[in-house]
Amino acid sequence: EYYMDACKEIQRVRAITDNELKKLGFEVLDSKANFLFAKHKDIDGGELYLKLKENGVLVRHFTNERICQYNRITIGTEEQMTILIDTIKKIMEEEK
Repeated sequence: EYYMDACKEIQRVRAITDNELKKLGFEVLDSKANFLFAKHKDIDGGELYLKLKENGVLVRHFTNERICQYNRITIGTEEQMTILIDTIKKIMEEEK
C-alpha cells in the first residue's frame, strides 16, 4: 500500500511539473518514470544545469551530443518541484 501511494504521488507531481515546464516553453519528453527529460530552445542545457546548481537546485546533465540540451529532472516533493520551477523562472528572467 505504501509503495502504491508513493507511485501515485510521483505521478501526480510529475504531471504538475511537466505542465509547468511546458508553460515556460520547455519541450518535455513523455515519461512514465520518476523523472522528466526537458530542454528549452532558448537556454543551453549545460548553462541551465550550472545556473540551477548555483541556486542550490540539482538536476542531472549529460554531455553526450545527442542529449546535451536536455536535463534529467528527478521528481521530488511538490514543494521541491515548486522550488525548481521558481528557480527556472528566475533564471529565465535574468537571461532577458
